[in-house]
Amino acid sequence: MLIAIATNDRKTIAKRTGRAAEFAFFEVIGNEITGVRYEKNNHKHYDHDRSEGNHRKGRYGRGLGHGHRHHHHHEGAHSHNEVVEQLKNVDMFLVRAVGKHMRSDLERGNIPFKLVKDENLTDIVKDYIKSLIG
Repeated sequence: MLIAIATNDRKTIAKRTGRAAEFAFFEVIGNEITGVRYEKNNHKHYDHDRSEGNHRKGRYGRGLGHGHRHHHHHEGAHSHNEVVEQLKNVDMFLVRAVGKHMRSDLERGNIPFKLVKDENLTDIVKDYIKSLIG
């Protein structure tokens, strides 16, 4: 079984799945973790970056109502195709949170995912294995 988790530090789960630095891929045979490898997240973050920093708060911290309206359209531009491609062979993608765009892309790509509450990557995988046993 192959289980993937988004991470920024190779120790804990990333809180922002699509913006994670990389993915940890845990190989599980029976009830044991037999290996782990890491891959850089290939998702292009250019669309997400617009909602961070000065653009989000406005130049003087007044929020989005700072003199003009913003219209951001996500059709096509906000795609997680790279993530779906990276995860196409996983049996389960364990996530802390998943936004509506990521959720629809994962579902469209038939990538199974489950929300988890733990922080530590190894604990998350072990708990998931235990949940399968019973």
